[in-house]
Amino acid sequence: MNVKDQGKAISMSAAITWIPLIPLLWFVGKPLIAESLAEDIKQTVQAEVAPINNAFVALLQRDINATRKDIAALKFRQRTDDGWTQDDAEYLADLEIQLDALEEAKLALQGDTTS
Repeated sequence: MNVKDQGKAISMSAAITWIPLIPLLWFVGKPLIAESLAEDIKQTVQAEVAPINNAFVALLQRDINATRKDIAALKFRQRTDDGWTQDDAEYLADLEIQLDALEEAKLALQGDTTS
């Protein structure tokens, strides 16, 4: 057998050895590629959604501030006005519930799950 034939035999032997490994490499490599693509897609979506998310956070903060002012005004009226009614007390309780909900929504948009 000459050198040229030996080279062909070695090449053929190497190719035959690698053929069974192709499916194995596919099944191992495919999830890694898919995971990498999923992470890239996730980062892209987060970057695209961030301005909208920030706008919602700003709007929620505005509503939180307005609700706090309303609560403060009602509590002042409760302390200084003899005409405090059951309806006033219920409205104050509703505002406090609304404030809690607004703050939870803001935390959720900011990704804070510690509360």
